[in-house]
Amino acid sequence: MPTGSRRRFALIGGVVALVVAGLVSSALLGSRGASVSYAQVGYGYGYAPPPSPPVATIARLAGADRIQTAIQVSQSQFPTAGSARAVVLARADIYPDAMVGGPLAAHVGGPLLLTESAGLDAATQAEIQRVLPAGGTVYLLGGTGALSPAVATSLTGLGFHVTRYWGSTRFGTAIAVADALGNPTTIFEATGLNYPDALSAGPAAVAKGGAILLTDGSVQSSDTAAYLSAHPGVTRYAVGGPAASADRSATPLVGADRFATSVAVANQFFTSPGTVGVATGMNFPDALSATPDLGTIDAPILLVDPTTPLPASVAAYLSTRSSTITTVSIFGGTGAVSSGVSVAISTALGG
Repeated sequence: MPTGSRRRFALIGGVVALVVAGLVSSALLGSRGASVSYAQVGYGYGYAPPPSPPVATIARLAGADRIQTAIQVSQSQFPTAGSARAVVLARADIYPDAMVGGPLAAHVGGPLLLTESAGLDAATQAEIQRVLPAGGTVYLLGGTGALSPAVATSLTGLGFHVTRYWGSTRFGTAIAVADALGNPTTIFEATGLNYPDALSAGPAAVAKGGAILLTDGSVQSSDTAAYLSAHPGVTRYAVGGPAASADRSATPLVGADRFATSVAVANQFFTSPGTVGVATGMNFPDALSATPDLGTIDAPILLVDPTTPLPASVAAYLSTRSSTITTVSIFGGTGAVSSGVSVAISTALGG
């Protein structure tokens, strides 16, 4: 074959090879478009995989005891001295009056702090003086059997005003707090004979501007029945099995156990949280102190065992919402929520 002919055939063959390569490239690229490079379809030259979504930050707020943990929460929520508008004060060792105080603290713009019944705790006094301007109001939860007159005397001696909300029973104290909230349109009912369900209701009550009323276990208390009768237009949620039995007209938020009930509340009110709170479900103070802060930022409280395993219901909630959760706040020391639980939380979030 003449030299000129051989050159023409070679040129034609080269063109055909380029066309075939282009077709193969297009087939490989598919719907990705012509702007995607060979490296992006797996040839390995300069390929950088997309970054993984960030794992949530897990932070712990804890003190040496329940009183100190409440102070740590207060200092986190109100880091600037004198920035609270009021303080709510509850008894540290028993729950009945204390567990309805979270919505009140959020309503008055202050932390929920704890003290012994007989007198004002020195560390709590110092925190009140730090966070509340002179002449501010401290709200006491419960009668003199819950917080003694000595507590009120100490506060007035420091220049604070004192207002006490109380009833003759725990049910009456809850009504007094609800009245102080100014006829809220949403009511969360929980048993007054135990604390976990009321703790789970706390942040949701804050977020909805609601109040927590107490049932007498699976029977409606007369105080709560009278309040609901006088406020027929309120929206009612029954948190936990006993409250759901006591008020069958309320929307039930019930799980198989205290942990799952906290998830039921979270599923109802906090579907895309940026922050979640975690506290032991085996005692009340840490979750109680967390309530005002969590509710104001639309964050739920999830109750857990002090040690692993993480309740399956809590793990599932965290896993399904890992794309929105950026912060997990653990309330209480490692005796309340162990380091192992913290690791399990990170794992549930994809860490």
